[in-house]
Amino acid sequence: MAPPSAPNDELLSTILFLINNHYWCALYELYVDARRLNVLDADLPSLNTLKSFFNDSKRFPDGVFRAVNDAFDSGVSAARVVDAESRAAVAEYELRCAREDLQNSRRGAGGGGGEDGGEDASGASVRRGVDADDAFAPTSGDSARSSADDVGLDAKLDAATYEYLSRRGYKATALSMRDESSTAAKLMEKDFASDGERSFGALRRMYERARMTETTASALESERARVDDVESELIRARARIDELERENTTTTTLRDALSSKLALAESELSDLKVSAAQWEKKATESASEVNRLLSELGAGNEEWSSRDGNGVPRTTIEENDTIDAVLSFICAIAPKVSPAARKELLPMISRACVRAAGDEKRAARSSNLFFELFKAPNAEQRDAIVDAIANVGEIVGMNAFEGTFIRGCLGSEAVATMNEERRVLVLDAIAKLGASSWFTLNNFVMDGFKRAAVDPSDGVRAECSRAVERYIAANAPSDDNMETIEDVLMTLACDGSDEVADAARATLAPAVASWYLGANPRRFTDVFARKVLDKAAEALRSGWTGEGAEREFKGWVSPEDGDRHRWHATSLVKTFEAFARPIREALSATKPASIADGVDDALSKDAPDSWPFAQWCVKEASDLIVQVISSTAPDVVGQESVRESICAAVASWCGVLGALATRAVLIGKVNDACLVSYDQRRAVMPILLAGVVPYTPDGGAVLGDYIKRLIQQASAESCDEIIDAARYLAAFEQHTANLLDALKRCAHPIAENPPTVRLITARLLAATSEILPLKHVLEHVYPALNVLRADPETSVRRETALALAVCACTHYETIEPTTQTMRQLESLIGDSDVGVRVAVVEAMSLGASVPGTSFAVSAASALSAIAQLPSEEHEIAHALFAAIRDMLGADGDLFPQISPALVALLASGGLDQGRRAQVETMLRDGGWSPDTAPSSITNVTVDAPHAPGRGRSSAFDRMKSVGRSAFGGRGRDAR
Repeated sequence: MAPPSAPNDELLSTILFLINNHYWCALYELYVDARRLNVLDADLPSLNTLKSFFNDSKRFPDGVFRAVNDAFDSGVSAARVVDAESRAAVAEYELRCAREDLQNSRRGAGGGGGEDGGEDASGASVRRGVDADDAFAPTSGDSARSSADDVGLDAKLDAATYEYLSRRGYKATALSMRDESSTAAKLMEKDFASDGERSFGALRRMYERARMTETTASALESERARVDDVESELIRARARIDELERENTTTTTLRDALSSKLALAESELSDLKVSAAQWEKKATESASEVNRLLSELGAGNEEWSSRDGNGVPRTTIEENDTIDAVLSFICAIAPKVSPAARKELLPMISRACVRAAGDEKRAARSSNLFFELFKAPNAEQRDAIVDAIANVGEIVGMNAFEGTFIRGCLGSEAVATMNEERRVLVLDAIAKLGASSWFTLNNFVMDGFKRAAVDPSDGVRAECSRAVERYIAANAPSDDNMETIEDVLMTLACDGSDEVADAARATLAPAVASWYLGANPRRFTDVFARKVLDKAAEALRSGWTGEGAEREFKGWVSPEDGDRHRWHATSLVKTFEAFARPIREALSATKPASIADGVDDALSKDAPDSWPFAQWCVKEASDLIVQVISSTAPDVVGQESVRESICAAVASWCGVLGALATRAVLIGKVNDACLVSYDQRRAVMPILLAGVVPYTPDGGAVLGDYIKRLIQQASAESCDEIIDAARYLAAFEQHTANLLDALKRCAHPIAENPPTVRLITARLLAATSEILPLKHVLEHVYPALNVLRADPETSVRRETALALAVCACTHYETIEPTTQTMRQLESLIGDSDVGVRVAVVEAMSLGASVPGTSFAVSAASALSAIAQLPSEEHEIAHALFAAIRDMLGADGDLFPQISPALVALLASGGLDQGRRAQVETMLRDGGWSPDTAPSSITNVTVDAPHAPGRGRSSAFDRMKSVGRSAFGGRGRDAR
């Protein structure tokens, strides 16, 4: 339903004034004039007021109006007068048109057919004037000298040319040149025949006859064409003459007809003027009579003009009573109907608000009904209420709406007392009003947004983002308003509630960026985007000290300070990430037509000055992003959220630039940031690998080669930054395949993989296994460790043993990792290098970190088996002692599995007195004694040392048997 038309405040005010002051005759005249001019059709309040006044049978009985109508119908009289005036005006207009047509006809008849001729004559006269003017005539002396000089020079040139052509043998060409020369008639035959030959006479005559024949034919053809053109022109001239004669006849006939009509119009006009004067006089008399009768009627009937004690007319009292009754009815009926049916009451409430405009109490009561109709309105109900409020404001005008709503139910004091759902309704109403053309209080809209941005309710703050986004989409905010909206966005984007912050970044941030990039891109590039990135970098930089090579991360003053800075930086970086799509669209929209390449190709090259936005993206914006990357804290608890948000934002920015520009511009800037200092390298490298390198052309292959080069360039002492970067990269499923492929290529003992590379690879496999899912660990990590387990370098085999234990400790939920680890460690326990065997024992001790798991129990049993193997190395005994102490310290329930190792250590004699005393204490604390010990322990004997595996079962067999007994037969064979 279309909204009602805006009322005429001046007409309604005049009507109310005449009613209140008892000017009823003037009111009736105003009523008649308004109906005649169709003013009341567009002003329903005025029409309803007049109808309710004159249709009151108590105030105006039927007999009174019938007497007035029988005496004289003033409305009909006035209409007739107006009709007569209109007819007179039309007649005058037709008379003027007829006179103009007559003059035009006379001019056309007098000069007909001579238009083209006159033009030709005029042109000929101009040409004759030019020819007769001495200024355009040539000078005879100059002409003669010029002709003589030209002829002499041409003759000499022709003779020289002819002699050259004849001497070189081009005789036919020389003859043609002589015949076509303009000076040939003035030259003698001897001038050309310098070679003495006269054999060209017959040929020359034949050539001249052919030339003459050809010239004659051409002249005849030209003459025939000219004659045809003359005949065609003659035919067109005759047709034009006939057309002009017909036009002359038609014009003459039309002139006579118009003359007749003009005479009739002048006669009718004079009659109408006389009649109009008479009707005007009658209308004036009738209007006076009506005024007199109405005055007498008002004076004679005091009951109809009665007033209350305050001097208020009875009609106003009845209007107020009607409004009060309607409002009471709505208040009584609303709670009794369903919420869906309450929407039908909105037109009634709107009408009550319109009728109560000007009455402060009733207006406030009626406007509050919009917010009392629903306790918790949903989105559809809010839209209906907001539309109704906007329609009321459009009807009553800005001044009345301000007094009713702005100072009432939409004011800050009233909003503070509302519940959350109604505050959301107020916010939607403010956004709707701000987008309305009739609403002029922009400061009120901005204050409402700022108040909602700090509302204590998460729902109101989240709705604030959506409301401001609708306001931007429906309106063209000024620069001052956009500065306020910037502050609202920054407040909401950094809100402590994830719901509020996500809503701001999902809706409001792209809307603000799109508006700026379309209306004021310089403000976006120089102020807004820079402010977001600068504040993010500033929040992160507070934990860094030093410059250049001395730059290092020291941390924040307190954990609370660190949490605050991390949260602030995360929110701002995510906000900038929301700008990516509008920035990419702006790049496509602003690309000059002179650039034939696509956006991606054009950005990878030097952007021209005609494309400043591309220059900003490639240079200034990329530098700001690199500053944020360089300030990321390396490997700090609670910092992963910042790293992830920065990585996501950088990946989005790579999407803005395109793969080519990322490779040509951004990756070089990030590489340079890695070279500043060690701490900065640790901060930048994970984001470089996860957020930049994969988004270059053929990013997967480039990422694998990049990781391999990093491993080959690193040293065993300074590879922590690579390990940290690999751990972070393993968290991205889309990069897992490239990471594992690079690690597997580095695990093989070939020329390009020196021992240091393979050692770092083992560490990387251990680190990434903590992040990778079990499926990837079983399919890729264990096979790679199996290759490294057989490496010729002892340092690599030692590192592999520890890596196998890390895999089992990380994925302890299932038995398969434990089985894989124990199988490969069993092969390493028989290694010829004592350092490798010590590393196996140390790997078993890692089971202390996961007490109660399958790996912990298997490791305890394996330690007992290893301790019972004959060995003379003190390093093995010391390693076993340290491992057993760690295992028992973590889980005392492992004593039954590990006590054989303690007995074997006492029997081996490889421990000093202090360690032996501690072993005895551990046995005693565990309740061990020869009488209570199992037979598997009491029967242990210390044999002479011999080669491992000769004449006895392997260590892994004993590991399996003890493990099966500990798990009650739940080992791999049982499964």
